[in-house]
This record gives sequence, C-alpha cells and structure tokens, in this order.
Amino acid sequence: MYDMMPHLRAFFLTLLLTTGLSSGLHSAQAQPTVVPRPTAADEKALTVYPNPSTGIVHIAINGFEGRKLELRVLNVIGTVMYRETLTELNDRYTRTLDLSRFTNGLYYVKLESDTSSEMRKLVIR
Repeated sequence: MYDMMPHLRAFFLTLLLTTGLSSGLHSAQAQPTVVPRPTAADEKALTVYPNPSTGIVHIAINGFEGRKLELRVLNVIGTVMYRETLTELNDRYTRTLDLSRFTNGLYYVKLESDTSSEMRKLVIR
C-alpha cells in the first residue's frame, strides 16, 4: 500500500509557504528572555535516596537553614504516615528514616515551610 502522509505533509507545507501565510511567521522576531538564576540562598533541595528503597531512607535537605519545617510521608491517598517537625537546620541536613514497616508501594515525601513546599515520590519495595 502506498503511504501518502509524507507527500501530504510536503504539499501542505508548500501551500503554506506559497500562499503568503508564512509572512506572519517571519515578521515576528524572537525576543530573548532573561531568567535570573537563583542565588545560593534561593536554591532549595529535597533529595530522597535510595529510591526505590527497602525502607531505610535518607532525606537530604538543602537551602532551608534557619526555618521551621514540617517533614511528612504520605501514602497515595494522602494519609500522613509519618510526621516530624524540623528546626534549626544547617545548610546541609540529612535525616535517616526507617520506613521498613510500611507496606510496599508508592509514597510521597513532603517538606513544607511557611513560604515553600517540596515533594518527592518514594517507592518502597
């Protein structure tokens, strides 16, 4: 069977270019957008490893120093399975959790402060 799709695409492209519809495309000039890079103080990170895990999980927190944080582990329907309030963090904070009693499946690790929130997926096998 003969495949006409490549020929139809070429036909419509040629039609578009020859009918003058492309003039509007060429007249628009792309304007560069400058996006400021976050400073070191603005960069916040939540890392959960190993992932997937057998239950012993390391949680690395960066960029939240000096803030009160709420660390939660939620199941897929949003039930809070673990909760801890963290205070007086340094620049690089690591916490180890033993979640081996949790049923195998998908969980969410959520870190919340007054002004921001980070969430990561975690698989326990």
